Amino acid sequence: PGSVIVFGILLYSAQQYGDFSGGIDMVRGVSHLFGVEMKDNFRQPYFSISLADFWRRWHITLGTWMRDYVFYPFALIKPMHALGEWANKHLGRHLGRTLPACIANILVFFLVGLWHGADAHFIWWGLYNGIVIALADLLGPLWEKMNHATHIEDHPGLQHLWRIIRTFIVVNIGWYFDRILVFSHVLQGFHNTFFNFNIAGFMPYLNMIHVDNIKISLILSIIACIIVFIVSVLRERDVDVAGGLLKRNFVLRYALYVCIGVLILFSFLFAPSNGGFIYANF
Repeated sequence: PGSVIVFGILLYSAQQYGDFSGGIDMVRGVSHLFGVEMKDNFRQPYFSISLADFWRRWHITLGTWMRDYVFYPFALIKPMHALGEWANKHLGRHLGRTLPACIANILVFFLVGLWHGADAHFIWWGLYNGIVIALADLLGPLWEKMNHATHIEDHPGLQHLWRIIRTFIVVNIGWYFDRILVFSHVLQGFHNTFFNFNIAGFMPYLNMIHVDNIKISLILSIIACIIVFIVSVLRERDVDVAGGLLKRNFVLRYALYVCIGVLILFSFLFAPSNGGFIYANF
C-alpha cells in the first residue's frame, strides 16, 4: 500500500540524516578533542525553504566543492555565455540570466548521482534534483505571481512554514529514486502512493513484516527523532545548544547524558546484524 511506502520513505529520510549527520558529528567531536576544528557539514537541512536551500544545508562540503570546481567553471565557459546572450535576446532577460545556471545545475547533480555510485537509481535521483532546481529557477517569476495572487506574502510566518513543508515533500519524493533501486519499482511506488494509499491496509501490512521487536524499535526511533527535532529547532533559532547544556547544573547535565547513553545502548540491541554507517560505503 502507498501508506506503507510513504512511511518507509519518511523512516529512510530520518535514518539517512541520522546516519550521515550523526556520523559527521562524531568525527567533528573527536577532531575537536585533538584541537582540530572541522567545518559544519549539515545545517538543519529539513528546515530548508527550497530544494536549492536544502543542498546548501546538506553535505555542505561536497556541495561547496561542486560549486567551485564544476558549477562556476562550466557556467562561465564561452558556449554557456553565448547561450545566455542568445536567450536574453530571444527569450527575455530572466531566461538569459538563468538558463546557463540551470544547465550547470543539472550537470552538477548528474555528477553528484555518479559520486554516490554508478547505479541507474543514483543517476535518476541526481537528475531529479538538478531538474527540479532548474525548473524552480526558470519558473521564478511565475511563483512570485502565484504568491502575490494568494496573498501568502501578507503572512510571512505562514509562508515560511509552507515553504519548509513543500521542500520536505519535494526532498522525500527524491528519496524514492534513492531508496527504491529499480526504476519500474519507483514508478509503481509513485502509483501506489497517489492511487492506492490504502490507509486501512497499513497496520495489517506492517504486522506481516518479520522484524524482531519492531514496535520497540519504532518507539525508540520516534523518541530519537523528537530529540533531534527539538535540537534542530533551537539551532535554527541560533541557540547554542551544546554551550547551553554545558552551563547547566551537574545533576541535569549528567541525567541527560545517561538518557542519551541508554538510547544509544538500546539502539544497538535492536540494530540489524548488517548494521553500520550507510555513508561508510562512499
